[in-house]
Amino acid sequence: MSQQINILIIKPSSLGDIIHGLQVAATIKKCLSNISIDWVVRDCFVDMVKSSRLVDKIFVFYRGQGLRKFINLMSKIRKQHYDYVFDMQGLARSGVMTYFSRSDRKVGRSDAREFSWMAYNKKIPLPQVGKRHALDILLQFLPELGLEAKLQGNLKFSTSPSNMVKDIFYNDRHEKCKLILLFPESRQNRKEWPYFDPLADVLGEKLSTMRIIILAQRWINVSSTLPNIYNLSAQTSMDDLIYLVQNATLVIANDSAPIHLAAALSTPVIALFGSTDPTRFAPYPGDSEYNVVLQAKDKKLSSISVEDVTAHVLRLMQGTHGHSL
Repeated sequence: MSQQINILIIKPSSLGDIIHGLQVAATIKKCLSNISIDWVVRDCFVDMVKSSRLVDKIFVFYRGQGLRKFINLMSKIRKQHYDYVFDMQGLARSGVMTYFSRSDRKVGRSDAREFSWMAYNKKIPLPQVGKRHALDILLQFLPELGLEAKLQGNLKFSTSPSNMVKDIFYNDRHEKCKLILLFPESRQNRKEWPYFDPLADVLGEKLSTMRIIILAQRWINVSSTLPNIYNLSAQTSMDDLIYLVQNATLVIANDSAPIHLAAALSTPVIALFGSTDPTRFAPYPGDSEYNVVLQAKDKKLSSISVEDVTAHVLRLMQGTHGHSL
């Protein structure tokens, strides 16, 4: 491949899926020097894609804002002819985007739904049974470019965090502090572990030299008054989130996007799972000693105790796996 190859990736949402898609893009950019990647993404996730520095042009998809904006998006996409269009979403709207794009190679997922497959002239095979993690599926796009279906590039972000976040990261002597990030939210209530508040209190006491930070899109009440606990819920930007995860000592979160961001950035993570399947949605790769999954045996998140989580945190802090955090 000597001449420039232009790729359009259609992956508008959700945040965790976009992170996986960016990991694939990082592999492409590492292995092939003559690649230009454009991306279709929802307006609320533009900052994530932009800060990755992997994408040459971003097309913004405004969900639920009318036919006129969608037609305008399609007209912008059609101005460019692509060597490959990768529909990594596999739903009706991404299928329509693929259909109206200009390319001789329109590639989609074998598990595509809502008739989106009608827009493709090739479908990627699903990975073998037992390896159908969400990211394993997206890695199957790589052989279309002559690459092996495995991660080879590292994901990095360039961010501009707020002064509030930078002030928390540094102490009065301008030294970097060790941070543990707690993410109590998920997209569904059934995926939310109910004990983040008492966990913050326990960790704040046991790890008094570390700073425990609570992060969420909505406001989360925190009962603890310990000086090393910081409640930043409903106060941070996407750049703040990325910056904190990149610099954290440990992330503790539900089945949600932060576990995938942490894993992609090689930040140790404890992921809490109830009824959802870690085989498909756990931090990737699953065999990393720093991607810890705690799944409730009865699939009820409330059966995972604060003591269970604390024990794993302390084990990681003490370097049980041969590497001190």
